[in-house]
Amino acid sequence: MIWNEQDHPRDEEGKFTFKNGGRTENLDRESAAEILFKDLRIQKEIETQKLKRKNELLDILGEKATHADKLYGSEESLKDKIAEYGLGDKLRKLELDKSSSNKSLKQKGAEFALGEGYREFVYNKASELYGPDTMGMVDLAHDKKMNQNYTKDTIELKNYNDPRIASDREYLTRKVKEQFRDYGFKTDEIKGYFFKRNSEPSIRMSQDKDFKKMIKENKEKLKNGIKFNAKFPCYKNGKESNWHYALGHYDVRNSFIDKEGNLRLKVYDTYDFNKTNTTPMNKAGRNEMLKGNLKPYFSIHDIIIPKNELDKIWNN
Repeated sequence: MIWNEQDHPRDEEGKFTFKNGGRTENLDRESAAEILFKDLRIQKEIETQKLKRKNELLDILGEKATHADKLYGSEESLKDKIAEYGLGDKLRKLELDKSSSNKSLKQKGAEFALGEGYREFVYNKASELYGPDTMGMVDLAHDKKMNQNYTKDTIELKNYNDPRIASDREYLTRKVKEQFRDYGFKTDEIKGYFFKRNSEPSIRMSQDKDFKKMIKENKEKLKNGIKFNAKFPCYKNGKESNWHYALGHYDVRNSFIDKEGNLRLKVYDTYDFNKTNTTPMNKAGRNEMLKGNLKPYFSIHDIIIPKNELDKIWNN
């Protein structure tokens, strides 16, 4: 239908009229009904997908699924139970089957490089392109390390229950559980790495321009020991994105100014691949972790910013 405004003079309320005396509010009611119907269809589809997902998880649990699981179990609680019963392999297979369709050539190449094609040549070449910490963190996820030197000033932690990080136990338990839930890993089997403040990775992080920018923008939080999260940005130049690919988002905790005026803080992260990140590189990493070629872990970087450097950051 062609709308000609001159054929529909406005009434006293300023609304357009029709030849039969009707007004546009009839159309408004019709549009609202259509929108409502569409919303209901979308909601129904969401509920259908949730039910399908729940049934898939219940199938993995099999006879271990209780009546309460079937009636009230959420996706999160069912995944936790799958991990508890050591059924993570089945969950990872399910996730892998879902994510293995429509792979781009870039994703296929990245999966090969991160997985069965992972070699010293791959490590060295990728380090040149993306930076030492991007590949250093990849290397930690492999059973066969290409660079043992990367962790020379690092303390390996058995899991979040390690007594050396007792003050962070509750936080790390929650974080590790949430970040690796989709993979079905037993959380108490996920180890960690503590990078000492004199380690090369911690020193590089403290000198990174984006890290310094974070320190400048969060002066009051850092001075008062307030916990917060931050992220390293992505650049077109791969090597400039070294810490973006190594950590991406991270948590800042336990910050304080010591008696010499130095800033002390710790940076926390989990090595995982978020399902909502659909970039080829992230999808490749996620699939390789689902296959078991990459192993989960958490990391803690102990950072110190000397007083003279801190004064430059906060006073410029």
